[in-house]
Amino acid sequence: MNDVARIVPIGVADEGDEYIAWLNKRTSAVFLALFVPPDPRGVYSNPECAITDCDRVSSAGAGLCGLHVKQFRTSGIHDLEAFRRSAVIRPVVKKKHGGSSARGIFDLSACASATVRAELQLAISCKATGEYGGPLRADAFNSFVQSLNAAGVRSLRDLRASAPATLVVEKRAGSYASTHRMYLTEFQSWIELAEGNFSVKRRIGTRRGGSQRWSQSQDIAQPWLREIVERWVAYRVNTEAADAQHIGQQESHVVEFARWAEARDVTNPEGVTRSLLLDWLAEVNSQTNKHGKKFSGGYRSAKISAVSMMIQYARVEITQRIPSNALYLAGEFPARDIPSPRFLEPRLIDTLRLPRSLDLVVDPAHRTAILIMMQVGVRAGHTCSLPFDCLIDLNRTGSLDKWALNFIDTKSKMNITVPIEPHVATAIKAQQQRALVESAKMGLAVPELLFANSRARSTRQLAPERLNIVLRQWAADLDLRDSAGQLEKITPHRFRHTFATEMLEKGVPIEVVQKLLGHRSLSSTQIYATTTDKRMRAEWENAKFVNVRGEAIEMAEGPAADAEWLLNRMSHAMQPLPNGACGLPIQQSCPHANACLDNCPHFITSVEFLGVHRAQSLEFERTISKAEAAGHFRLVEINKRPNENLKKIINALEDDPGEASDAS
Repeated sequence: MNDVARIVPIGVADEGDEYIAWLNKRTSAVFLALFVPPDPRGVYSNPECAITDCDRVSSAGAGLCGLHVKQFRTSGIHDLEAFRRSAVIRPVVKKKHGGSSARGIFDLSACASATVRAELQLAISCKATGEYGGPLRADAFNSFVQSLNAAGVRSLRDLRASAPATLVVEKRAGSYASTHRMYLTEFQSWIELAEGNFSVKRRIGTRRGGSQRWSQSQDIAQPWLREIVERWVAYRVNTEAADAQHIGQQESHVVEFARWAEARDVTNPEGVTRSLLLDWLAEVNSQTNKHGKKFSGGYRSAKISAVSMMIQYARVEITQRIPSNALYLAGEFPARDIPSPRFLEPRLIDTLRLPRSLDLVVDPAHRTAILIMMQVGVRAGHTCSLPFDCLIDLNRTGSLDKWALNFIDTKSKMNITVPIEPHVATAIKAQQQRALVESAKMGLAVPELLFANSRARSTRQLAPERLNIVLRQWAADLDLRDSAGQLEKITPHRFRHTFATEMLEKGVPIEVVQKLLGHRSLSSTQIYATTTDKRMRAEWENAKFVNVRGEAIEMAEGPAADAEWLLNRMSHAMQPLPNGACGLPIQQSCPHANACLDNCPHFITSVEFLGVHRAQSLEFERTISKAEAAGHFRLVEINKRPNENLKKIINALEDDPGEASDAS
């Protein structure tokens, strides 16, 4: 970096203000400067451009400034090191609005007010701790300085009481409008926090999609309870107990409790009694959503759990004035609802899988993501964050149809490998080519993500939330309706439920399905198995069965029906037949040497095998015809009897025209 970026201490004597002196004491000495260079660590700002002698700051995650990202993308050079040696260095021209795409420096010398300069130095110093969110953008920051100058702002604290000045700052922001609004809120909040005022909104962290989660505890009226909640939230964040989204949800639950307690005149820690907690439990259990429906057991349990954890923390770390019996006993938490898989009916999933249906999804990246979720049940978040090299080639000895998807399941912390069909592998290969282009736009020589997205500044990937929007539009374009005529709601997780259900119905062992889904506990997978069993039994009870002579079989009722259903499942699992099922108990051996069609009393079949029966009958006819022509009458006799039984079965199953046509 040139000499202009050298550290130049600013003395308090500029204005002789005690407030400036107070700010300087709370600012790291390295930031008491007129010009602050980019942070090589990437904490308070992105690092400087990786091209030697380039004074610009790098773009998010690229390592190159915006100018050199464009050069790299159009150069045709794929090796970053080779590009660095041939890159063109252009002189920096400072923009009128103060933006530092002109320069990768925070230009504090441009501040018209020494007080504003000291406040902004404190802001950069706060950012450098890593506790106040992601990097500052030097271009937006310098533009912010110019906007403050234009508005005649003497201190950031004045903006709260000076609406006209705030409007001037926002009016001059241009494309930086949202960033300037964030700076106004954050920088003022950090000053107040330094003053010991904890009643300001604070950033909890970044959500998965890149947006920020802000605190709500500043809205609690009682200072003692607000302090408890704020310290508990800080404890959860600092110990990385959960992500920002989850901690924010927990905070919203305890803030709701605090407001409710305030309305009940709870004015001190002694008022947080067990009786109060039981009343809150009753309140939560009686609440309904906007549709008038009672909240789920899981949601009610989350509300109670958040309050319980907060009170336990407060009693141990903050105050012992909360009564020791103010707690919930085991069994008092709302019971979680038994999960019910929301799989898509066969008619729906079959429609969605049609090539002409998928073609309605215009964006090829969205189409590939949907295909992956639909075929192998990967969660939306994991799909969007799939690594670039997620495709595994399993082909050996000339085969072309064996592929697998490999990724880390961040929820279970497991490495997942899922076999995929060839057309899914083909779609992933095409997406890899698109990812190369998107990664080059971001200045990355080696792609990191399959669904790289140069338009997503913070996450650099396809957003899961975007897929939900695409799926809603897709369902509308296809006009998919449920049995009540309402537009079907298609979500990524319904694809996951459908995948699990289909695997179990096809006879895949539940332990294998558990691995495919990335479940740590078999009980999670068992939910799908229970639903699958109910669904298959309903179809079995409504089916028409005939024996080897084509006679209809009456199904039993009550306990006998339960026993026959279990026998049917065991027969399919242990003695699968291509044209029906064996009704013989599995503990007994078959005396007919698998000659099921030769008057076996245990043979059972249904309309789903009608096509197999027809094909087998034609094969019998050809065999008999050849045997008769050759004079092999014994062979004719062997094949004639089972073929006659087969014709009886076909005639019996064809008695129902609707079923017969469906099976054809």
